[in-house]
Amino acid sequence: MNALLALALATATISQPGTPAPGSPATQVERLVLDGKADEAVTAGRASVAAHPDDIDLRLAFARALAAKARRVSRRVNVSMSEADVTRGALKVTDEDYAAGSVSVEYDPVLFEEAIAQLEFGIKKFPQRLDLRVFQCFLLTDAGDIARAKAAIVSTFSAIQRSPELAKTFPSYGAERAKRGDAAGAAELLAPVARAFPSDPAILVDYANVLTRLGRKSEADAAFDRATEAAPKDVRYARTKAVGAMLLRDYKRAQTSFDAAYRLGHGVADEFASYAAAYGIDPKASAALMRGLGTPTPSSDPAVAELANAFARAGTAGASSNEAMALARSLLASQQFVLAIPVLDRAIKANPKNAEAKTMLKATFQGLGCEALAK
Repeated sequence: MNALLALALATATISQPGTPAPGSPATQVERLVLDGKADEAVTAGRASVAAHPDDIDLRLAFARALAAKARRVSRRVNVSMSEADVTRGALKVTDEDYAAGSVSVEYDPVLFEEAIAQLEFGIKKFPQRLDLRVFQCFLLTDAGDIARAKAAIVSTFSAIQRSPELAKTFPSYGAERAKRGDAAGAAELLAPVARAFPSDPAILVDYANVLTRLGRKSEADAAFDRATEAAPKDVRYARTKAVGAMLLRDYKRAQTSFDAAYRLGHGVADEFASYAAAYGIDPKASAALMRGLGTPTPSSDPAVAELANAFARAGTAGASSNEAMALARSLLASQQFVLAIPVLDRAIKANPKNAEAKTMLKATFQGLGCEALAK
């Protein structure tokens, strides 16, 4: 029922002047979809469209009904099966395992194309009907038809004037692909949105984040720079830019960006991350910075001081020393993945045969959701 509601209500936030009247054929079809009666909705919708071919609200309702009937969702869960599970013939899946599973959405191709055809008919008649275009983009994105979804987004921006409503709605398609682990698809769908709103820092940061995960450094850097130029006093964007640089192992850029975030927010986490980036540039030179942060004061956090001193010891002992590897293990255990990147990167550069560091670096990027960057 949730999937059907999502399909039926995908355009609920888009206000349109032609809302179907209560009791109209379009409203009746919509009601059937909301009640989970997709088969009945399709049957009623097809007959009503044949009788009222120029009713665009009806065609939209029919498209929703077709999509609801066509859509199938499955979730792949990665769990091990024991001999006892095999003997019992059942496997217990925890809520955590289920939530971590990958979602796969498929559509019956015939019903899907019929739904798209209904929307295309309406868009041809009323090219500025945003509800039609939003649902078209939603379906194509949900089905993973990235090329057509991108074309639909571009077409929308050609036909409809830019507005805060579009800036809020259209990044969601790329965000959905990113949530499903499709960074390449996300980048394709966010690219035209970023072009349409070149001064919107939130959109630019979303775009930069997926470019970062794809390793497209120059494009990611440019998008992050435009975001921080558009909102120079917003610490969130400065910090996200810094994290992006850390992921791409550009430690000088990361240090500069964390310094900017610290000037804006005066957060000890930004100061610490700046010094961690300095470790990525020169572990030994960073030791003095970390020792300063690790000197106890009445207001200092003991945990921060302890970690800073661990960084200082690693920098002094050497990038691939026992102290550095102990620090890396501690950072992974506490899931401080961003801080672990320079430690492990420098360990591998100091000793390319350090297999443990390579394994841990891969685990670090897995923990950050961008395993491809471990190469």
